[in-house]
Amino acid sequence: MSWRSDFPVMVTDAHALGSLAAIRSLGRAGYPVVASANSAGAIGLHSRYVTKKRVAPSYRDPGFLDWLKQTISQDGVKAIVPSEGCLHALRPAFAQFQPLLPLPADEKKVYASLSKFDFFKELRQADHIPPTLLVGDGLRDPTKDELASLGDVVFAKFDAAYGRSGTEENLVVRLPDRDSLEARLPQLLRQYRVGVLQGYCPGVGVGAFFLRWRGRILAEFMHRRIHEVPHTGGASSFRSAWFHAGILEDARRRLEALDWEGVAMVEYRWDPATDRFWLLELNARFWGSLHLALFAGVDFPRLLMDAFFDRPETCGAFRRDVASRWTFPREIEYVRSCMKDPALPLSRRLWPIVEFFLLGLDPRVHSDLMYPGDRALYLRAMRHSVAKFLS
Repeated sequence: MSWRSDFPVMVTDAHALGSLAAIRSLGRAGYPVVASANSAGAIGLHSRYVTKKRVAPSYRDPGFLDWLKQTISQDGVKAIVPSEGCLHALRPAFAQFQPLLPLPADEKKVYASLSKFDFFKELRQADHIPPTLLVGDGLRDPTKDELASLGDVVFAKFDAAYGRSGTEENLVVRLPDRDSLEARLPQLLRQYRVGVLQGYCPGVGVGAFFLRWRGRILAEFMHRRIHEVPHTGGASSFRSAWFHAGILEDARRRLEALDWEGVAMVEYRWDPATDRFWLLELNARFWGSLHLALFAGVDFPRLLMDAFFDRPETCGAFRRDVASRWTFPREIEYVRSCMKDPALPLSRRLWPIVEFFLLGLDPRVHSDLMYPGDRALYLRAMRHSVAKFLS
């Protein structure tokens, strides 16, 4: 029996794809996994790698922290893999839960990592940054020339942590022209105290992923987005392993400047025509495409927990010949978004249907849900997605 069997790990938000990947990684490695979610139907609760499944109160429920303390005691939890929502819920009692979190001990550093505003406010390296303005309380109103410097298309980004009363969600809004920006910005600042405005950057979405522990990088990985939902831009549904030395080095410098400890995704926009790239954000938590890293040989959750329990191990080079897609439901939604877009020529609307089946025949392309030893979740998601698609 593995030494890991003595260290139960709680994985929160088991409905999320990144949490499911963490559950599978840890369970397969021998950690007893206590999976929690707000709904008994959460997909991660149905993984065969779950040891104990727990239906949690809402994070907004006043009894959540008491429920969490009781569950930790009852199930002997030795570590928590928290989602962003869970970390916000823990903030009033962060010091009490901190010994269980594979994160920096510095509360300010942890919560700054969850905020796009705080991240860009604290940046010390100005290179590879999109045209950016910080707006809101305590800041000077941007001039028309400063707004014009962002370009025609602007992305307004606001954090739940800075939401005013009744506002509890992160928000990213695409403002397609100057009139939209000037009309919408006052409304947004009535919902949020501060925010970030960024100009459009051409190219494709790419990411650099790390596990950094006690000043050392133990593992790293990179990917490139291929499909998004909707097809005009959004969540990634199909991505491939990828490498870019300049982006990887830039991301390393960012994490070293932050002295970050734990896992992190540094997201960029890369223009293949010019090889220019721009830093978009830092996500200091497990990410939605985590299965791709697992298929490429970088077992981030297991490596993180091993390091947390004082058994650090480094991971070598990752495989670059693999891709992964969230076939059901996201790739179905990608196909549907193409089919329903009248702006696309007929060939561009029909090709995604053919491509969907061709990708299914490519041995280099994995499906996130088709994980070794846990394939029943793929069939479960397929049934639900096909029924929805045909309705």
